[in-house]
Amino acid sequence: FVTLDRPAERVGETIVGKCMDDRAGVFVMIEALRAVRSHEVEIVAVATVQEEVGLRGASTAAFGVEPDVGIALDGTLAMDIPGVDEHDRITTLGKGVGIKVMDSSSISDPRLVRHFRDIARRDSIPFQMEVLPRGGTDAGAMQRTRGGMPAITLSVPMRYVHTPNEMVNEIDVQAAIDLLARYLEEAHTLSYGF
Repeated sequence: FVTLDRPAERVGETIVGKCMDDRAGVFVMIEALRAVRSHEVEIVAVATVQEEVGLRGASTAAFGVEPDVGIALDGTLAMDIPGVDEHDRITTLGKGVGIKVMDSSSISDPRLVRHFRDIARRDSIPFQMEVLPRGGTDAGAMQRTRGGMPAITLSVPMRYVHTPNEMVNEIDVQAAIDLLARYLEEAHTLSYGF
């Protein structure tokens, strides 16, 4: 095995480094939990393994925890580079957190999509709606575990995913933190009919 020695670097508001795909999601999870001022729901935070090879960690975690709502945190494609048509870009670096509508493993619960979008609009948190035509996230496993549950993915836009030079923008990371924290603070006021 070969491991690339690639330290992360800051270039303006952009951070470049290896393994940002998973590290960004864990960072968002930890920082959102720190940012929550108060909450009236039980919050269980899980960092899973083997998402890229079959959503395995999310399946076992969702089975054991039995959450009422599942929120996956992941990176997504930011294809805002020369030669890619605007409608094929998925997300754009620096334009905010991705609120995933669907990917090849899940269709986000429309109530969750609406709630996250409404919170982002109300609190002026930059966001972009995301449809990912290929690939999937842990939300796909959560939706199919036990009796299923409403699930959604909040995404950090990322250029050059799965390379040693993944790029994320601080604006997008902070937007993901802020949106998740606000949702957790008011999750008890939202009704999903169960």
